[in-house]
Amino acid sequence: MPIGRKTLTQLAKPGSLRRFVACAAFLSIVVPAVVCGVIVIQQNRIKTITQDSIITANKYADLLQGGLKVALWNISPELGKPLIESVSIDRSIVLIDVRDEIGTSFLSYQNSDYVPKNNGGNDDNIVLIRKITYQDQILGEVETHYSLQAAHESARRESKSLIIIIVVQLVISLSVLSIVLNKRVFKPLGELRECAKRIANGDLKTEVPPLQRDEFGELSQQLEIMRSSLGSHVNHLEKRVADRTSELSVLNLDLMDAMEQLQKAQANLVQSEKLAALGALVAGVAHELNTPLGNGLTVATSLRVSTNDLVSAVENGMTRSMFDEYLSDMQEGTMLVEKNLEKASELVKSFKQTAVDQTSAKRRNFELLTLINEIITTLSPTLKKTPYQVDIQTGEEVRLDSFPGPLGQVISNLVNNAIIHAFEGKETGKICISYKMVGSDKVKISVADNGVGISDTNLKKIFDPFFTTKLGEGGNGLGMHIVHNIVTGVLNGTIDVESVANCGTTFHIEIPLVAPDCEIKQAIAS
Repeated sequence: MPIGRKTLTQLAKPGSLRRFVACAAFLSIVVPAVVCGVIVIQQNRIKTITQDSIITANKYADLLQGGLKVALWNISPELGKPLIESVSIDRSIVLIDVRDEIGTSFLSYQNSDYVPKNNGGNDDNIVLIRKITYQDQILGEVETHYSLQAAHESARRESKSLIIIIVVQLVISLSVLSIVLNKRVFKPLGELRECAKRIANGDLKTEVPPLQRDEFGELSQQLEIMRSSLGSHVNHLEKRVADRTSELSVLNLDLMDAMEQLQKAQANLVQSEKLAALGALVAGVAHELNTPLGNGLTVATSLRVSTNDLVSAVENGMTRSMFDEYLSDMQEGTMLVEKNLEKASELVKSFKQTAVDQTSAKRRNFELLTLINEIITTLSPTLKKTPYQVDIQTGEEVRLDSFPGPLGQVISNLVNNAIIHAFEGKETGKICISYKMVGSDKVKISVADNGVGISDTNLKKIFDPFFTTKLGEGGNGLGMHIVHNIVTGVLNGTIDVESVANCGTTFHIEIPLVAPDCEIKQAIAS
């Protein structure tokens, strides 16, 4: 987290301003006071221990230097003892040693509490040696030891006093500062914060209380102005929301009516698609039945001619060879008639099953390959009018317990979609239908073409209702939408499409071998 953002977040928490002010007071008052106190104490200690002690020690040394002249001149130690006794009253004088001109001890004094350093003592002393002269003649010298122990004690006492003074001054200053801040800053700020919370929680009726005439007072006035303004805006917005809600209710009713009309139109279009498929089925029936029935009629006509010839031969005299030839023709003709009638019967049965599947959408057991062949047979009249071919790649036998009518409608729509859209601008084309098992309970059906492909933009909208690239040319944009609804609804499967420009398009349908129970009509029309 950035430093600036972290600081703002901390300041936004309750009590953060108090901590900030406490830190500011500590940095601006306590730290300078402590630093200055330390400096003052140190300076006072230096002055007490060094400067004052040196001055005092020099005074005693000067006094002894001048007062011992007479005693040394008269070589009478008794004359110097009163001076030494008067000086030794100061307990800081721990040692006085008076020596004559040859260095012999003349007179000495040592404090009873003084222990020299060579005996384990502490020689924190000022040592002064002064020559004693009289009329430019050196009479001897005096060595004075002035102890700094008393100076240290005095410095400590003065330091304690200064520390107490500094602490008292800081306590008083911080107390006064705290009282002033609480009264003039934190208390008004807390009141403003509570008012801001109420406003934030939606309480725009409670007025902001006026504060003292300072910046917080101005802020409370501005906050009151803001509260009043927000109240007015909220009332205005509530009125606008009520108006818009009323308008939206009316629009919602209109949209529901429009949706109902669209659903009816869509149901009619779906029915039209079914009727168109049924028309193609009828055309397929007529076309496919024409060949075996025509062959049967031709054979029957030939048999009738042969029979007439036999009747004439019987009247005029029939030979054995003529009768044998007639029997041969009859045997071959009846066999041809039987085969063509059987083929016509199978075609009628197949077309009947397809028609029933497409109109009733009943559930039954069926073989997938048989269904695909029946669908392609019904599309044969349309396919024969085009240069395009349909190739069915057979695989293992797959049997489904599902809805052959909706599945056939899916395959039919995909093939018709390829015929209409895939080969635009091409003289030849191929549609390949294949299937394979996926696991043990699903089958994957693929319908692929080698056409022009689908653009990425259209590929995203291909299953949208009423989307078509042939608007005004007979397309209604419902074919792929119906396919998607049937696969995902009735057949409980999935469908996806992949396409490469100028290489073709492939639809992959994956459905379970056993379809679930569902409302067929609603699933197809939704």
